[in-house]
Parts: sequence; structure tokens; C-alpha cells
Amino acid sequence: MDLESIGMKKGLLYETILTTRNDDGTPNAAPIGVICKDNKEVVLYLHQGSCTVHNIKKNQSFIVNILKDPMVFVESTMGDLSEKYFEQYENEFYIKNTDAFFLANVTSLKDVEREDNFGISVITVLRAETSYIIKKKECVEPLNRAIYGIIEGLVYLTRMEMVSGDMEKLYRHRMSEISRIVNKVGGEEHKNAMKKISEAFKKYD
Repeated sequence: MDLESIGMKKGLLYETILTTRNDDGTPNAAPIGVICKDNKEVVLYLHQGSCTVHNIKKNQSFIVNILKDPMVFVESTMGDLSEKYFEQYENEFYIKNTDAFFLANVTSLKDVEREDNFGISVITVLRAETSYIIKKKECVEPLNRAIYGIIEGLVYLTRMEMVSGDMEKLYRHRMSEISRIVNKVGGEEHKNAMKKISEAFKKYD
């Protein structure tokens, strides 16, 4: 199996849960965006200072979990995910109710300085190759924010005739941000759909 077998398409960024092993042998989980470079390789951009970065640098491997459980995303973002969520596979950990998961072995890793809207920060850029892929459910759909942005954009579009003043300004601001996200993380089909929505919005100018 390769990444395409679990719905990951070349060039797209997917919202996943990474699981790694801490120094004391306990599991760690964090929501991380993963870019699919081809059928076997992924690229990640990680912020310095997290347990995830430390664990990956030390162990040179990690598990990518493909799932849609909202509580796993919430709890792994806001604190340490309870050990009840984890299952062990050989020497690694994965999320029990994941739709699919794969082991990724680091092939290159470097720290770079990057400046964005939040200032200057150090980002760890890593490439990794899959060594095995496990499908736990027949239908696997990795989360890509672009499709949800398009749906949200359509909601705003259909309500434009009902709003005015500050609410209209808010809708336009949100549409601008949605368009930015779709064009950043989506594929050509997402970008073309977003372009059509944006063009439809122009009639309200």
C-alpha cells in the first residue's frame, strides 16, 4: 500500500494526529499538518519547543494517524491525550480509533528561521518516508481544510442578500480568509471551486 491507498493526494496538506514516544516510554500526541509529496514521502513544518519535535529528533520516526474524532483533536491540542486513547504497534503508538495510520521514518531534518505574521521563529522542516501503512477502516478520508472552507464560503454566499452593514463587512472578511486557506492547502479542484465562489461574490460589490 502507498499514501494514495488511504486517500492522500500529492501536493495536499492534511490535518492529522502525530503520535511519538516520550523519553520515559509513554505516548505523546499532537495535531500536525502533513504534506503529501508523493506516494511514499511526507513533509512536515514543526514549531520548535514541543515534545513532538524533541521525540522525532531523538527517535527519527513517528506515526501519522488519519482520523476525524473531534475529541482527539481537542484534547491533544489543549493538553496531554489520555493513555486510554493509545494502542501500541511494535515499538510505536497509534490512536485506537484511527481510520488508518502509517509509520514515517525521517530522511532529512533541518531547522530554519522563518518570518511570518507572528514574527520570526525557528521551524523544523523534515522529510520522511513511509515504511508501513495500516488501514483499520475500509473507507479512509484524510482531513483537508479546503473542502470545509468551500462549504463555509457557499454558506456566506447564499446569505449575502440577507445581510448589510457590519455583518456584510464581516462576511467579506471571512471570505477573504477562507480564500487564503483554500489556495494554501487545497488542490486545483478546490482552487477552481473557490475561484467560482469569489467571482459570484463580486455581484454584491
